[in-house]
Amino acid sequence: MKKNNIIKAATRFFASQGYDGTTTKAISDKAGVTEPLLYYHFTGKDEIYTSILDSVFSDYFKQLEVLKKETKTIFEKIESLFLVHFTLVKKMPNEMALILSPRPAKLTDPDNIYAKNTKRHKRWLKSYIGNCLKKGIDSGEFNPVQVKETTSIIIMMLNEILQKKDYKDSPAMRDSIIDFWRRILLV
Repeated sequence: MKKNNIIKAATRFFASQGYDGTTTKAISDKAGVTEPLLYYHFTGKDEIYTSILDSVFSDYFKQLEVLKKETKTIFEKIESLFLVHFTLVKKMPNEMALILSPRPAKLTDPDNIYAKNTKRHKRWLKSYIGNCLKKGIDSGEFNPVQVKETTSIIIMMLNEILQKKDYKDSPAMRDSIIDFWRRILLV
């Protein structure tokens, strides 16, 4: 329970203050534990941060993997991708903000959890969206669009959703974004 309190407090601080603006003292105070107890569970701020990122990315990728495989239309695949992002922001706003927050200078090692998962995130989205667009164009469901550029624009919009906690309770924003892409893509 105390370890979970530490993780929850740290997540809020990292999301609002950034990595460099967060101290183990602030985390332990907010979690209602002593700093020695924090250090009992974690070697320090780096381990807390990477532990949170590991968990967040794991949850994120699990949600992506369960997207509908079979749909009546290709657009439903794009729509479900947006819906997953809105759902995650609603359920875990601080955690989702960390996925795209600036990488702490201390985590510059290319083998760290942040770098690996950020690359995986980009590759997965490019592949999924690019394949949807190609299939939609080939089937005549979608207007012909520049696949690479449109994929990049959709990824930018998805990333914006992840970073905006204020989208979490905005069905109007969700519906507007989906309708926007519906009007652009569908023939």
